[in-house]
Amino acid sequence: MSLLGWIAFAICSLAVAFYYHTSRDDRFLLFALPSLAMLIIIPFLLSWMSRRSFLQASREYERVSRLYKVRNISNDMIGTAVKIIGNVNKISFKWLNRPHFQVSDETEAIRVIMFTAPVVQVNVGDKVEVLGVVMKNIFRKNTPVISAVSIKKK
Repeated sequence: MSLLGWIAFAICSLAVAFYYHTSRDDRFLLFALPSLAMLIIIPFLLSWMSRRSFLQASREYERVSRLYKVRNISNDMIGTAVKIIGNVNKISFKWLNRPHFQVSDETEAIRVIMFTAPVVQVNVGDKVEVLGVVMKNIFRKNTPVISAVSIKKK
């Protein structure tokens, strides 16, 4: 679960505790406690379903992708399944469980976007294998990005 999810759970828990402390209404707890449990269970279920989907996609992409050097990836390849091997230079948005990595090989660097947290803990400096599809970068139109379905340490 993301940091925002835990913050939302903490705020809701404090609100439930405060209301119960001031009202002493036991019937309120019949609604509030299951609701708090759902704030935990639903994100974990969605994360599990997302990881399962990405695992299936990575198996499929493994069969159809080719290994590329970052320099050879261009906007002409949008929609192409690719595999790159490189080092992680930077990580952002990790706290949202939607990490963006800057991965570079000996030729260049490229932004790698994941829409779910990777299975393994990836840190700056790690050598990784990225499997994904080339997408258009919405911030820099001339620079493609990779939407990753899998990132593994090498």
